[in-house]
Amino acid sequence: MNRPMTIVVMSLLAVIAGFLFLALLSYGANQVMAASPAGTNLMGLGGAWIAHSLISFWGIVAFYIPAVLVGYAIGMWREYDLAFLGRRLTGALLLLPALCGIVHLLPVSRLSESMLIQWDQVQLKGLGGSLGYLLCGPASRDVDPAYPGGLLVRWLEVPGAVVVLLALATLALLLMDLGLGRWLRRLWAMVRNSTLRRSVEVVEPDRFHSEPYVPQQAIPRAKNRSTTSMHEITRRIADEQALPPDAQQLVEKIRNHRKALENRGASGEVDADADGDADAAEPPSEESEEADAPVAAAVAPTPARVESPAGEEPTSSAPASKPQPRPAPVPPKPRKRKEASQDGEYVLPPVDLLDEPALRRDAEHEHEKSQTARMIEEVFSHFNISVQVVAATRGPVVTQYEISLLDQAMRVSKVEGFEKDLAMKLGTEGIRIVAPLPNKRTIGVEVPNRVKEQVVMRDLVDDFDPESMALPVILGRDVVGNALIADLAKMPHLLVAGATGMGKSVCMNAMICSILLFKGPEHVRFIMIDPKMVELAGYEDIPHLLSAPITDMTKAHAALEWACRTMDARYDALRQVGVRDIKGYNELGEAEIRLRLGKKDLKLEDLEHDEARMCYIVVLVDEYADLMMVNKEVEKSIVRLAAKSRACGIHVILTTQRPSADVVTGLIKSNLPSRICFRVVDKSNSRVVLDVSGAENLLGKGDMLFLQPGTSQPIRGQGVWLKDSEINAIVSHAKQQGTPVYEEDVINVGAVAHLDGNGNVGAAGGGEWLKDRQFHESVQAMYRYNRSGADFFRRKCNIGYNKATSYVESLEDLGFLGPQKGTAPREILKTWDDWIELLKGNGLTWAEEDDLYHNPVELRS
Repeated sequence: MNRPMTIVVMSLLAVIAGFLFLALLSYGANQVMAASPAGTNLMGLGGAWIAHSLISFWGIVAFYIPAVLVGYAIGMWREYDLAFLGRRLTGALLLLPALCGIVHLLPVSRLSESMLIQWDQVQLKGLGGSLGYLLCGPASRDVDPAYPGGLLVRWLEVPGAVVVLLALATLALLLMDLGLGRWLRRLWAMVRNSTLRRSVEVVEPDRFHSEPYVPQQAIPRAKNRSTTSMHEITRRIADEQALPPDAQQLVEKIRNHRKALENRGASGEVDADADGDADAAEPPSEESEEADAPVAAAVAPTPARVESPAGEEPTSSAPASKPQPRPAPVPPKPRKRKEASQDGEYVLPPVDLLDEPALRRDAEHEHEKSQTARMIEEVFSHFNISVQVVAATRGPVVTQYEISLLDQAMRVSKVEGFEKDLAMKLGTEGIRIVAPLPNKRTIGVEVPNRVKEQVVMRDLVDDFDPESMALPVILGRDVVGNALIADLAKMPHLLVAGATGMGKSVCMNAMICSILLFKGPEHVRFIMIDPKMVELAGYEDIPHLLSAPITDMTKAHAALEWACRTMDARYDALRQVGVRDIKGYNELGEAEIRLRLGKKDLKLEDLEHDEARMCYIVVLVDEYADLMMVNKEVEKSIVRLAAKSRACGIHVILTTQRPSADVVTGLIKSNLPSRICFRVVDKSNSRVVLDVSGAENLLGKGDMLFLQPGTSQPIRGQGVWLKDSEINAIVSHAKQQGTPVYEEDVINVGAVAHLDGNGNVGAAGGGEWLKDRQFHESVQAMYRYNRSGADFFRRKCNIGYNKATSYVESLEDLGFLGPQKGTAPREILKTWDDWIELLKGNGLTWAEEDDLYHNPVELRS
């Protein structure tokens, strides 16, 4: 039942209970049967008749009805386990005659007599109503020959009637399952612990001695009181199934008592033993101080049992040896974070910027598991498939049930088609069947939980050592509650796909913030491409950026081309130094690098990458499909980066909401082995991203499938939820540590060189278009005839249609042609002189007699 319907039912029960209570409370016999004078009921004539019916039959026990309704409403409000309603209602009904009989056996007092007069039930001789009179009324017929009563009293006498009624009440309480057993166990534990506390306060310490085989005369009395009794008390506290609520106060009293005894021994006081001898009191030793350890362990949340002390051979000068407690399990300590980067200037954000996780309700989920397991077995039994649920593991959003096939001849593939049948039977969506589970002989059935829990980053930052990962990214938790934390440097690239609003942008923000939490700008730098213009705008001006977030898609290809050139330069540096990856290069140090280059008659400044340290570079593209629509040439740069850039420390993260085959091509998938897929619209999109179906059945809102590198079976998990306030706090802290140093060449190189805001031409070097003579012929024809277009270039330059189309797109990227406007020809935006300046600015030279670079207007004239 959903929450709004629960509130409606709960409110209805509360209104009915209030109506009945007020009607019963104000009932009088003169309100019905046309009495004169007639009385009035708070709930009117209808309430009077209802109260008359209830009280006539059950007497004062009629007040039990509104109490049951209120209890059920409270249980619904606090989300108690209210299953097996039929059994519990049966118990509630059985409790009615038991209460009526017991109440009717009570002696009549002035108060009860006045109530019987008001209700006109004096002849019943009790408050149990007609039902109580029938069971336990007077056994003689003299009272009312027409209505004999007292069936139980007549046959069993009063003691026997009491035993039967108490047994019936006990059975009813067991059927109602009110948790009375737990309350009785708690009450018994409190009584035992209070008895122990009183014995500690008034009994002599020697009574706590647990070493009867050690002679008392061999142990100084003062030390025996302060140490041996502490071990015994620790054992007694540890043996308790449940600690008293004032256990800390009890331990403080014991410590104060021990200190008083030690002070008495230090002042020279002695105690006489049974023979009249006195032993000199010893000063407090380290053994007394170490007695705090087992006491502290006794009041810990999970107490450990302390073993009996092992004594030594008794001597007249040496005390008994200290007992050796069994070591308690030590909880894992959170690993220390590195609070400053290697240069000592940049301070990493503290984890206190993240919100604390919400308090988890320790509700009982066993009933939900057993009920769902029974339904799963029932669904398969309808199709003559014998299965058994052997295990169930609960995660934050999904519970994984492991089923075993009882029929060994049954094919596993047959089980995979029952997702919709289970969804209809269980009344939920998002069910996924994993057949079989990796490295197991069972099949997994993932069913969403009724009560879902959020996965927050603060709950995950202490679950791993950030120093063991180059680029740690926190993704969330899997279906069994284990943390999903990966190293981007080992992925080495990541594709994130899913429909709109399913959690892609939240996942990207979580990955960026997790890197910002643990790595400084000298360790990692970002290139952010944001077609939405607002998703990554908040990270502007953080010191980790190589350029401002790129929102102009005509400049995105330039950034990817710069990353490719940087990759080539880094590989040349790795080859010259003689290492295989970025980790080995950074571990050498500047002195060793210069020494190795000196053996080849080279200097560090001679390399295109002239730095002694390489930082990791993460290229983030928030909407790859939109980038592909603007310029399809970006796929070549991304494929080059994904295929080669791992060893030199450049990693790519792509997100897309349109995971179709023309966007996520085979080249992209083959070079991006790590993929995350949120909910998609159909199976085909799921297969495009993960090569398997299943993402179409996810719940949304962070429910995802994560395909790890080197595996073929994705695992299900819940993405981490990071609030805007947490993101803003992390970004603000990073901005306070320094300002970014932008690389101007990021958006000014390669095949899509652009002019910056000051009109300066990009850096020298050039791309493929600089060396393509046919491309230059197409540009000259464009200015000679003042026309453009793929058909025009195909006819004039005798080239194919695909190449002509790519020429038009390249000229648009370079800013020489305007965008397509229907069937109208594209507008030429720049002059011939601008074209010549662009060629010279990129370092291209030609012979004077080459007519290809002469002004076509002059040639035409």
